[in-house]
Amino acid sequence: MISVRELDIRGHLDARILGGLCVDLERGKTLAAVGGSGAGKTTLGLSLLGFVRRGMRLAGGEVEFEGRNLFALPERELRRLRREAIAYLPQNPASSLTPTLRVEDLVGERRTDRSPSAEELLELVQLPGGRSFQRRFPHQLSIGQQQRVAIARAIANDPRLLILDEPTSSVDPTTQQVLLALVERLRDERGVATLLISHDLPSVGRVADEVVVLSSGRVVERGGALRVLDSPADPYARALVSASPDIGVSQPRTAAVAAESAPVLGVDGLCAGYSIGRGRGKRTIHAARDVSFDLAAGETLALIGRSGSGKTTIARTLLGLHAPTDGEVRLGGAAIPPRLRQRDRSQRAAIQLVPQDPEQSFNPRRSIGDGILRTIRQISGLRGGAATLRLAQVLELAQLDPALARRRPRELSGGEQQRAAIARALAAEPRVMICDEITSALDTIVQRQIIDLLKLIQDETGISLLFITHDLALAHEFAHRIGVLSEGRLVEIAPSGQFARRPQAAESRVLLEAAPSLSRTLATRQDATRPSAGGDDAARAVHNATSGAPGDASAPAEPNLVPGRNA
Repeated sequence: MISVRELDIRGHLDARILGGLCVDLERGKTLAAVGGSGAGKTTLGLSLLGFVRRGMRLAGGEVEFEGRNLFALPERELRRLRREAIAYLPQNPASSLTPTLRVEDLVGERRTDRSPSAEELLELVQLPGGRSFQRRFPHQLSIGQQQRVAIARAIANDPRLLILDEPTSSVDPTTQQVLLALVERLRDERGVATLLISHDLPSVGRVADEVVVLSSGRVVERGGALRVLDSPADPYARALVSASPDIGVSQPRTAAVAAESAPVLGVDGLCAGYSIGRGRGKRTIHAARDVSFDLAAGETLALIGRSGSGKTTIARTLLGLHAPTDGEVRLGGAAIPPRLRQRDRSQRAAIQLVPQDPEQSFNPRRSIGDGILRTIRQISGLRGGAATLRLAQVLELAQLDPALARRRPRELSGGEQQRAAIARALAAEPRVMICDEITSALDTIVQRQIIDLLKLIQDETGISLLFITHDLALAHEFAHRIGVLSEGRLVEIAPSGQFARRPQAAESRVLLEAAPSLSRTLATRQDATRPSAGGDDAARAVHNATSGAPGDASAPAEPNLVPGRNA
């Protein structure tokens, strides 16, 4: 169906983006492309649309779709083919949703005569199909809801080829399961060919038939998904797999946190919400309901929960960017004003944010160093040589090459952008740093580097971290305690090891059931491929011990918390 032959795409100064790449994708099959930032994964996905991004050029090779070379087609015919046969879901779901169109129009504009209704398409991705939801705009949806609307829109034309660029990177485990089940359904029922671009190896292990590992534009390993993910031959592929967090084998962080008479951060009865709609249709969404917790010096508390559970709203409220309707935030035992503009300089400096998208948080026209210096001058009040010295100190603390400070955000890799955002937060010398999904867009190797960096910074400075994530395996491995949010309520908070072994809340058990685990995924697929002979009973018992007995939704199996490849 899709045949890529000797594809050669070059960038600025003839830099190789893809070099001599060859892959095939058959109808009803799923091919996964994995690799680090800059490996060429997204460029490969766009090439299946017959598209090369600005600043790049096609230097050689071809991409055939059903016998037609996409790069040789007239523009009009290529547009028609994209509209009728191919669906592409970009990494950032909001970028594919026109902000001035309502959900019903976003889904409806790609429907054909044979397509299901907008209501059916939304329900297919487990979203409300009712009129009130269809009348919402993209900014009124959570990231997970935006992702599912984008998928409903993408499949509205009943495509034969589906290109998914990091579809699970910004969504919680339960939403991941919905998206992956949809991919499997499209493959099995409609014979859709799928290219899955992802650094989420458990998801790749679940749905992919074949995996190609890219590095610097070249395929360094390829083969069946089970073989590549279980026993990769290439050193780079092995590094990717070993760096993937896995709740099935990783040890929780158990280092003791010194208790203080007064916690660094205290939250009591916090309530926050926002309104949507106008007139009679206006209603209030309660994003945080009576949330209370403490954060000790040098402690990492992970907040997890489904999309729309209130994680980001709580973070914005702590930062003073969203006014609470009730409750109190304390810093060092003393209450601080609810709004940022009411706080003094020391209070503003004490709580800093590392955002999910660091590139968008920097001024694209100024250098990274200028952005960090602006924080130093505004918060610390330093000028001249003192400010420059402080810049050098935070760059060193964030393990960022000082030469990169002269570059603009777009000239840095994803990992470098994230380090720059961490350096900017550290420039204020905060007592609490809020990390909002900071690893969601990073490959496993860079993700591991960022987590190790945060541990090192915490050991050196004693800073407290509020770690907002949808990656339960990462939270289990990195955080001292885990808090679970459900519909704005903090339903459970417990030490990481205790949480994984004995979850108390129903929502915690649901999230643990859905938490992706590469080891369990591979065990499940390997077990399914073996003939059902008596000798398989031992293997099946091992699988049940790591994945839980089927049908027992109320009591997930205890994770195998023994040192393994990620310990």
